[in-house]
Parts: sequence; C-alpha cells; structure tokens
Amino acid sequence: MHGLAGGTGATTFAVNLAWELATISKKLPPRVCLLDFDFQFGSASTYLDLPRREAVFELLSDTSHMDGDSFSQALSTFNERLHVLTAPADMLPLDIVSSEDVLRLIEMARANFDFVVIDMPSTVVSWTETVLTHSHVYFALLELDMRSAQNALRMIRALKSEGLPAEKLRFVLNRAPRFTDLTGKSRVRRLAESLDISIEVQLPDGGKQVTQANDHGLPLAETAAKAPLRKEIQKLAKSLFDLNLAAETGRK
Repeated sequence: MHGLAGGTGATTFAVNLAWELATISKKLPPRVCLLDFDFQFGSASTYLDLPRREAVFELLSDTSHMDGDSFSQALSTFNERLHVLTAPADMLPLDIVSSEDVLRLIEMARANFDFVVIDMPSTVVSWTETVLTHSHVYFALLELDMRSAQNALRMIRALKSEGLPAEKLRFVLNRAPRFTDLTGKSRVRRLAESLDISIEVQLPDGGKQVTQANDHGLPLAETAAKAPLRKEIQKLAKSLFDLNLAAETGRK
C-alpha cells in the first residue's frame, strides 16, 4: 500500500485488509504478516495498539544475519491472528535499509506467511523498486482531488521512465462519492480518463468511525463491523483469499 498523498488512508487500509485476511476463514485461516516500512512515521502499531520493540531496530540494522528466530522475535501479534513488524520506536532515516535488506525481509516473510501486506512510506526511496518488483499487487491510494491526481501522474511517469512495472499499480480511491452522488461519480470517471488509469477499488468515507477505531487501536471489524468501509475492505480480502486459494489448488 502506497499513499500518493498525505492522509489518503494507506495505513488504515493496510491494517484493516491484513486483519480481514487473517480472519477471512475459520476452516483455513491464512497466516498473515503486516510489514510497516514507514520507518519514520509508521502508525500500524498505533492502529493495533502494539508495542514498538527494540528488536525491530536490531533486525533492520543487520538483516544479513537474520534467521527465522530473529525475524519472529521482532514481530508483534495482534489477537493471536495477525503478525506485525511495526515501525521502530525511534524515527529512522528511510535509507537505514538497502534494497538487499528489504528483499531479505520480504523473502523471510513470504517463507513463513500466506499473505504479506506492506505499508509503504509515501516517499519514493531506493528500495521502492524492490517492493514493487516483488509484489503481486501494488495498491496506490488517492483521493478525488488535484494533489492526488498530480502525484499519481508523477508516479506513473517515474515508473515508466525507469522501465519499472507500472502495470502492477492498482489504484484505490478513498473517500469515494456515494452511489447517489452522480456529480461525484462523473468526477471519478474524468479523473480516471485524464490519468489513463482504471480505478478498480472505491472505498467509502469511513468518517469518525475510522478515527475512533484507530485511536482505540482496533480494526474496523472490531468496532464498526457494519460500516460500509469495513464491508468493502472485507469484500476485497475475500477476493484476494479466493484468488490465492485457486492458485494453490492449481499448483497442486
């Protein structure tokens, strides 16, 4: 998840999607890991009321000696279902890790979990390419405003100029207009046409319920299960789960 502008809700989306995936099935509950790669202002720990462990900094400082045990010790667990690598306790430069470090973290998470959800900083850094290249889907969150449109255009141009897989971007419109808002729907269509993109996911405005859930350190499923935003994220989690299940069945 990559927010294309400040406040587009990328972390809220990442936390809630990870939790919906972790609880999507009672018979076959997938193992889910959430990696908070915003080493400066990452707030996944706040939204899940988890401690920021010193072990996270130690892990990031020397991934070359990382093994399954050290990776596991750096993880925090939410409600015994979701495993989270929180941002470090102190604000760190985003280049504290290299592309090689990030790749090691991703591969370690993949080896131990069915789904790996990564919350990215809004800043594009040297290892953004690594995450993009190795992700199955790269969600880019935007809102219906000019700053999001301009930043989406910059992002697409930057990826294409470097020959990177811009087609992996899946645009998510947060605080999308309601179904009855025809003017808003028209603006969404014009935004997609002007950027030559497809907006595949539209999330309704969660309003105060989102702020309250985040402040209490709980996913929406625990505080506002019937909220339209929660239902949309749950629907997306179900489609990702079904897709992964079909792929696993096909391989077998």
